[in-house]
Amino acid sequence: MMRLSRTTTSLIAAALCLSGCGGGSETPDRADGSASGDTTTKAEPTKPAAPEFRVLGKPALTKALLGVQDLPPGYAQDPPDPNRATNKTFCDYEQPFTEKNYVSRDFTKGGGLSAELLRVGLRQYANADEAKAAFTALTDALETCTGETYQGTQLTYSPMSAPKVGDGAVGIKITADDTVLLQNFALVGPTLINTGGGGLMNANADEVTTLLKAQAKAYETAASQ
Repeated sequence: MMRLSRTTTSLIAAALCLSGCGGGSETPDRADGSASGDTTTKAEPTKPAAPEFRVLGKPALTKALLGVQDLPPGYAQDPPDPNRATNKTFCDYEQPFTEKNYVSRDFTKGGGLSAELLRVGLRQYANADEAKAAFTALTDALETCTGETYQGTQLTYSPMSAPKVGDGAVGIKITADDTVLLQNFALVGPTLINTGGGGLMNANADEVTTLLKAQAKAYETAASQ
């Protein structure tokens, strides 16, 4: 298999491993057929309870990851890289908690300069409160972190709209030279879900968006059983 350029490799290693992380309307009054003087008590609308998700063991968490057959046509699953770091954060912001488990899968389409990459990851904390604090720290960091140099490559960060998934989601566009990577994070219960993708020639926002929705659904199914 042809190897990606060093710029692309540095970008993927830096960006895809970066650590994370409405109100209803009143019901209008309506006329009824009660006799004069009768009073009725309108029940207050009840807000549905937020779903609770179990903390999964690492094998179950890994099983909740999307597989190659869940991806668009043409992608192959890459072997795991035991040397890839997973504790790099945007602009080295401090995480309030350390995750209990982190699992991920990488996929590649094509090769050489035309290669496109996708990644899915699940970063699970001890409970939902820790995950929420981690997601808040992530979103706070992205408000001021606009770029940095990592492994000799200058990375530029730009806010990107994210699909409405879970308890909150945030997107970021990462550029280095001619390489573009798109990264989404979503908070679901005790877990930060991340999906990313890109390459030298193409960064498909629709694929990354669809991937986040599918990965969130797969995790929710696994963690609610």
